[in-house]
Amino acid sequence: MSDVKQSREGLILRVLWMILFVLVWQVAELVLLALVLVQLVYRLTSGRPHVGAMNFGDSLSQYLAQIGRFGCFHSDEKPWPFANWPTPREPQGEGAEAVLAATWSAAAAPAAAAAPNASPVPEATPAEQAPAADSAPVASEAPVESAAQDEPAEKDTAVAKGEGGADAAPEPKA
Repeated sequence: MSDVKQSREGLILRVLWMILFVLVWQVAELVLLALVLVQLVYRLTSGRPHVGAMNFGDSLSQYLAQIGRFGCFHSDEKPWPFANWPTPREPQGEGAEAVLAATWSAAAAPAAAAAPNASPVPEATPAEQAPAADSAPVASEAPVESAAQDEPAEKDTAVAKGEGGADAAPEPKA
């Protein structure tokens, strides 16, 4: 009988927590709505989403999901402030492009200040620098490439010797 009484007390306590989290849900829902509107205005004015607002919005939506899981008895873990605040996930879609652009511009800004003639594009990652093993040229492609590389040299030699004729102009070297 004590197990039933203890279970009932636990359920009453959980219902009280659920009522509190329903109120928190209502406030968080309004904050999320305001964040969506601010993000929309920022996107319309600047042409890209605000990275900080995007990350906070993702954390807030995960927090709302935690409240929903707790309220539906899917989880016994109480949401924040009893647990850690959810960390934002990696963005997808247009947001991912904004994060990459912000990362690149942040990485290029100190380099641009140090060297004004430097390129604003960040350096390639090691994965971008070295080709993948799958994309190595096939042996049958090698002669085609060497023939294409030798051809401009033969044209330059012919023009230099004067074999190109009167209407042949020397090609600029790249």
